[in-house]
Amino acid sequence: SAQAEAIRKLRTQLSMRWFGTHKALAIVSAREREGASAVAANLAIAFAQVGEKTLLIDANFRTPRQHQLFGLGADTGLSTVLADRVSFEDALSPIDMFDNLSVLTTGPIPPNPQELLERASFSYLMEAAPERYDVVIIDTAPLLEYADAQTVVARSGGCLLAMRRHATRVADVQQARSLLAPASATLVGTVLCN
Repeated sequence: SAQAEAIRKLRTQLSMRWFGTHKALAIVSAREREGASAVAANLAIAFAQVGEKTLLIDANFRTPRQHQLFGLGADTGLSTVLADRVSFEDALSPIDMFDNLSVLTTGPIPPNPQELLERASFSYLMEAAPERYDVVIIDTAPLLEYADAQTVVARSGGCLLAMRRHATRVADVQQARSLLAPASATLVGTVLCN
């Protein structure tokens, strides 16, 4: 389909421009329902399909979607790993349809998402995951609605900004870009979703 081919083109561009020297990339949006979760899931699948050992982390504690998109349980995940209730390996969900893809869902929604992401355990996870995987894609909460995304972007080093056609406002994109500057992360590019 045209959408699948667009994701393949995006994968190729990211391989040339980012993943040659980096391994982690956060997918962000300015606001809810702008396509970041779908882009993250589809990119993770696309990288796994070409043999890259890929990890998709759902760090969007506000409106998690990856467990729904992949039909996974939400009993364990990022929140239980960061709270030291389960090991990183035990929280992973390998995706049977794609040999090289594992998903770390959010797990139970914590009452304090921002504080959980500020823990040293999240920094450690963001250092350890790229040592085990070729590609690490992180789904995040919207930049303009929650502070969580800035923390995730800062730990990943780079981000891709998802926008929805005829919905995302230019002013929101400009404000989102200004919020990324203090994170000292590279804005690798933008993707326009239908």
